[in-house]
Amino acid sequence: MAAYKAGGVVSKEEYEQVVMVRVNQVAHKFGKINFLVLLETSMGNYSTGAFLDYIKISFMHFSRWERMAIVTDEEWLRRAYSLLSHLVHGTIKTYEFKDFAEAKAWVSGPLST
Repeated sequence: MAAYKAGGVVSKEEYEQVVMVRVNQVAHKFGKINFLVLLETSMGNYSTGAFLDYIKISFMHFSRWERMAIVTDEEWLRRAYSLLSHLVHGTIKTYEFKDFAEAKAWVSGPLST
């Protein structure tokens, strides 16, 4: 599993050095990716470069995504990810902060074979 906690401003460099490195490691080692994202910041705090890297890594491993749990108290973002879940490989579930333990338990489940 790859996990990422975003707080404050998210720069391109941070996204590349933290998120992309870990996602690539998990994809290479297991062939599939379970991903837990705790968003303690708004998407407006993602730099343009970080957002473009998010799109890049999403498509780079398009068929490898297994489970993605997005934890945020921003309702519009939970709705957006729920809509996006119909367009991507794997399953995306969204959770509020109060349900973090549930999100972590779900995304930590075994990979399908």
